[in-house]
Amino acid sequence: MRLLVTGAGGFLGSRLLAYYRQRYEVWGPSHRELELTDGEGVLRALEAWRPKVVLHCGAISDVAACSADPAGSYRINVDGAYHVAKACARVGARLVFCSSDQVYFRREEPASANDREAFALRQNRESDPVCPVPVYGKQKLAAEELLREVCPDSVSLRLSWMYDALTESEKNRGRRNLGTMLLDALETGEGLTFSDTDYRSVTDASRVVRWMETAWQLPAGVYNFGSGSRQSMYRTARQVLAAFGREELVRKGGDNSLRNLTMDAGKLEKNGICFPETAEGLIDFLREQSG
Repeated sequence: MRLLVTGAGGFLGSRLLAYYRQRYEVWGPSHRELELTDGEGVLRALEAWRPKVVLHCGAISDVAACSADPAGSYRINVDGAYHVAKACARVGARLVFCSSDQVYFRREEPASANDREAFALRQNRESDPVCPVPVYGKQKLAAEELLREVCPDSVSLRLSWMYDALTESEKNRGRRNLGTMLLDALETGEGLTFSDTDYRSVTDASRVVRWMETAWQLPAGVYNFGSGSRQSMYRTARQVLAAFGREELVRKGGDNSLRNLTMDAGKLEKNGICFPETAEGLIDFLREQSG
């Protein structure tokens, strides 16, 4: 079977390429080989390669970069997704679109303490109405909506922030993620600061990669694809490092603005895909990396 992975030079795309090329014929084209803004070029590439499945990871995922150049990022994140979807519909390829938990980033400040707690503890569901604030979240939502029209059989995965061990290239580029930050803290004893009002799901990228084979067989639709969480980043980090007797390395900081990007994975679990809770997954990762 043939797979096509767009964005194969990125964090998730590179890991998908490395894992699945051991099982299938996989093409991970460079920007020169597949320019997402060129609709005709995308169609020619898919007609030539004839993939059974397309994993569309290609995007400008830097939130700040999208805000700085919304028109330029729109051409990649929305128009590019449209071109891929249209080509998939033409050649009969199953499309898996990598969306984002940023679609849940809305500006909401409940007045009372009880309302704030209820808002923070409620995990976002795929069926919830969304009105994202960040440009990146707006663009991912717009792409999801286009895909439903152009390629109704597609699967959109709302991915959380991910972590994994870094490649040498990623280390040289100064890349970091939550898993490596916590690992560094354990190794160096240097403290970390997290907000107690920032609620997020955070997921092991290697689990995302391994479950992708099941994901491309899901019924069409939108899925939260990652670990659940009901804790702030501060409390999550403390729980994780407490498993190693070092919770004192985590400090509380940041402003008091409330953000909830946690995801309810119930729909996904009904389809046989299960991720551990955020803290549990991080503890497993740190034990594996430090052991």
